[in-house]
Amino acid sequence: MKLIFKYLKWQFVEKPKEIAGAIKNFLAFGAYFFSLKQNIVYLFSPWKNITWASGRGFDPQAIMESAFSNFISRIIGFFLRAFLIAACLVYELVILALGIILLLAWIFLPFIIIMLFVSALKYV
Repeated sequence: MKLIFKYLKWQFVEKPKEIAGAIKNFLAFGAYFFSLKQNIVYLFSPWKNITWASGRGFDPQAIMESAFSNFISRIIGFFLRAFLIAACLVYELVILALGIILLLAWIFLPFIIIMLFVSALKYV
């Protein structure tokens, strides 16, 4: 009788905690891999900090060129970081969905096995 309770505790308490911990680790990995926090903080920064200076003196053409180039660098940085944030969110949603499916499958697996045994007895 003790063995049955140990099995039930392992099946429905211990292993689901381990599966939830694994899902949590995968989610943390995704946020780290895609640098989610840094990409959100620096969303409007220039890409790889590439900027241009207009040089010394008053040259309107050089000032406009550097301002336009810096603006383009910020636009590129925004779109690439937004793409990385979107990729991270897609990854997180896929991992969360698969994790929930795996967790539910683990919990219902003994019942599915019993149902398959009972339904197979019809053919014996």
